[in-house]
Amino acid sequence: MSWRYVRSSINQDIELAVCCDGYNKSLVLHFHQEAQISFVLTGWRQFLVGGRYIDVPAGSSCIIPAGVPHRGINCAPDTVSLNLYVHSDHFIALMSMTRPLAELFPDMPSSNGAASIACVAAQAGLSREGFTRRFSRHHGMPPHAYRRMLRLNNARQMLRTGTPPAQVAAATDFADQSHFGRSFRHAFGTTPSRYQLA
Repeated sequence: MSWRYVRSSINQDIELAVCCDGYNKSLVLHFHQEAQISFVLTGWRQFLVGGRYIDVPAGSSCIIPAGVPHRGINCAPDTVSLNLYVHSDHFIALMSMTRPLAELFPDMPSSNGAASIACVAAQAGLSREGFTRRFSRHHGMPPHAYRRMLRLNNARQMLRTGTPPAQVAAATDFADQSHFGRSFRHAFGTTPSRYQLA
């Protein structure tokens, strides 16, 4: 079973993701533009955040601030988990824990591909490899993965507004719709079409 996403009928910025019967497929390292609050109702889940494993048993929850790279690593077969994605401006208690992505990643070019990683590295006075090592050590993921997650998070926003997946794939610079679909599923545990139907 994959993740199933549902948006609030009251506020489209609030989203709920449900996983039943233990989705054991490890997701790729990714981040969300919203804060993620994970509630484990039965079973257990495990996350990798900043090189540390975090175990969340049944009856517990964890908060992953917006923009923080993480992976859902594992869960028990009987796991029922709820993820709530909330923009920090809708969740006052998280505001002090989250920062805008531009503040977290001041040396990273935007998702529009206007500047290559080599160009950014040169501007910083570093080789591409040196910049990539420094960026990965400091931010928890390499620049190309960060840029891909920016594109995937932009795609999520477009899908929420009803833009067809093929059009989203083209607008977010994926080679084709199948490449976009694979990348989306690896990051979010569901297909773009299923996500859009939420």
